[in-house]
Amino acid sequence: MKTFLKVADTGSFTSAADKLSMTPQLASKYVRALEEELEAQLFHRSTRRVTLSDTGAAFYERCSRLVDDYEELKSDVRQDTRTLRGELRVTAPHCLGERYLVDALADFSDQFPEIHASLELTDRYVDLLEEGMDVAIRVGTLADSTLLARQIGMASDVLCASPEYLSGAPSLKQPEDLKNHTCIVDTNFKQRNKWPFEINGQSKVIEVTSRMKINNASGARALALKGRGIVLTPSYMVADDLAEGRLVQLLGDFTGSTLAIHAIYPSTRHLTARVRRFVDFVAQRVKHLR
Repeated sequence: MKTFLKVADTGSFTSAADKLSMTPQLASKYVRALEEELEAQLFHRSTRRVTLSDTGAAFYERCSRLVDDYEELKSDVRQDTRTLRGELRVTAPHCLGERYLVDALADFSDQFPEIHASLELTDRYVDLLEEGMDVAIRVGTLADSTLLARQIGMASDVLCASPEYLSGAPSLKQPEDLKNHTCIVDTNFKQRNKWPFEINGQSKVIEVTSRMKINNASGARALALKGRGIVLTPSYMVADDLAEGRLVQLLGDFTGSTLAIHAIYPSTRHLTARVRRFVDFVAQRVKHLR
């Protein structure tokens, strides 16, 4: 049943076998044995891809719950949370991951030494089922999907610059004044150089000009610290810089965009004890963000 689930998730006997540390021949043998026992065809097989049959799709969800319930049952019988075990595959965006998830995953692994964890930091969209991920941490508005989401924290967009830049810059009292300033654009930001503000209770987008663009919030922060201009960036990127005076928040009365932080998991997969515990663990790390 575990092999069947992995083949369904990856769409390939070879990929499933690799993830389960077995040969493709053995993975195929296990699935054939399951099909013979059930007297049903679970997959449509071709030279390019393996896809679930209608019967296989119906079987998948209940099979997934049975396997995960069994793993959780073993932990419950042992009556010791330290026995949480198995693979934990997590993906997160680069900047949030570097600042919070790396330490969180290391501490989680120390607490549960029989968890084998992997973290993929990427700003691209990751298909959790296609790539065999257990959970994704995502920031911002979620796209419509069949995935389940739990909000674990909040952040906000912050407009800021270094004292060095501000010492020789024009006055900045309202968002329209940004046209007189040098701005640093993070091209990973969905609207790029179109920055949102709240003016007299109305949402308004200000298009800023930029001499420097970069596709990474850490890089945009570094440029701001060097006095190269004004940056709009998530609050978790600059919280320490603002607190210690390396950067100064600007137009605080006009910037109100909030960024929800979610943990995402496939709706077809029952939430295992290790995933649930990890999400709780990360939620404690990011709950203070604003």
